[in-house]
Order: sequence, then C-alpha cells, then structure tokens
Amino acid sequence: MNPEHVENPAPLSEGQRLTGVFHSPGAVFADIARSGRWWIPVLIATCLSIALVAAMQSRVSVDQILAKAVEGNERFQQLSADQKEQALSSQRKIIPIAMFGGAALGNIGILLVMAAALMFVFNLLMDGKLRYKNALNICGYSMFPPGIVGGLVMFLVLYLKPPDEFDIQNALAFNLGAFLPTATSAWIKSLAGSIDLFTFWTIFLLAIGFARAIPKMTTGKAFGAILVPWVFWVLVKTGWAAAFG
Repeated sequence: MNPEHVENPAPLSEGQRLTGVFHSPGAVFADIARSGRWWIPVLIATCLSIALVAAMQSRVSVDQILAKAVEGNERFQQLSADQKEQALSSQRKIIPIAMFGGAALGNIGILLVMAAALMFVFNLLMDGKLRYKNALNICGYSMFPPGIVGGLVMFLVLYLKPPDEFDIQNALAFNLGAFLPTATSAWIKSLAGSIDLFTFWTIFLLAIGFARAIPKMTTGKAFGAILVPWVFWVLVKTGWAAAFG
C-alpha cells in the first residue's frame, strides 16, 4: 500500500480540519478531500481580508496608497501635470471600492478558478477522477494557513510601520520583488514577486492534498503537476506587466 494513502474513515470535526492543515496536513487532507466544507475556510479568510482592508483605510490615506503605487511608474511620470491629476482623481474614487470588492470576492474567485484548473490538470494528466467538490475542498483548505498567517502579519506591519512608509504592494517582504529597487522594470518585479514564500506554502499544501485524494499519487508527482498551471500563470502575468507595465 502506498504510505501516502492512509485510510481514515472516521470523519474529523471542522476544528480538527482547520487546525490540522497548519500542523499535520498529511493526516487531515484525505478527510478534507472527502468530507471538507470548502466554504468555511474561505469565509474565515474573507472576513479577515475585509477587516484588514477596513483597518488599512482607517490608517493609510488613499493619497498615500496612490503615491506608493505610482512611484517609479515610467508611464505615469511621462504624463502632463493635468493628466496626472486626472488619473489620480479617478483612482481616488475607485481604490476604496476596489479594495473592499477584492477583499470580499477575491478569495472565492481565486478558489473557483484554481480548483477548476487543477481538477483539469489532475484528471487529464494523472487520471485523477476528481469531482469539482474534491478540488474545491483541497484548494480551500490549502489557501487557509497562508491566508491567515499572511493577514495577521499584515496587521502587525500596518500598525508597526508609520502610515507614510506602508507600501500595500510590498507590505510583506516574503517575495523577491520586495527587495528590488523602485526603478526596476515592471515585468522583472512581477516575475520576482512570484517567488513568494506564501505561494510555495500553498503549493506544498496543495501537493499534499491532491496526493491524499488520488490513489497511487505521490506528493512529488502532485507538486510537479501543480507547477504546470502555476508556471503558465506566472508567464501570463509577467507578459502582461511587460506589455502594459
């Protein structure tokens, strides 16, 4: 018997699932794939995201967010003074709504797309025979630990740093892009930003989850399969940054 597929027919409680993905993911993902409730970790992470955005907007002004966003942006610097003001005026109205909209819908949107993409990869390439609900469960709980830890660390940074030094795009120095100079090309920043600790934590948990859900699948093979859509996404994102910066 493959040691990575230990049967555990006794259903776990939701508390055991939510805590187990932090300290012993290998022991809980078989149950999660079968019986998890993917919407619970997503709902918790979404509530944290909304609270974080509310705290951010109460501490950091929209003008400060905009100043960091346009810093080093060559296209913006080439605009006339009137064009700059017009662009900033428009963004002042959009940013607060967009931030709350992203916090409310971002997690669920990412989950739905990620689960569909990975179900396609594993069913097509690995004969996984997964249902969409299995993929939703695995992805929902895999996103949970990085999302919660990242959100809590963001709260700390938000209140430890002076508001005028807070950079929403690089608030957490856990990716290579955070260490690049401001003048670095947008596509290089995008590519470097993809080399991110929380992203690889998520991929690692996804690999464990799919390995427990598919017979004869190893964590190593699952990790390799997950890298396929991730690399595609990084290339698309980097190409977009190169074209539109």
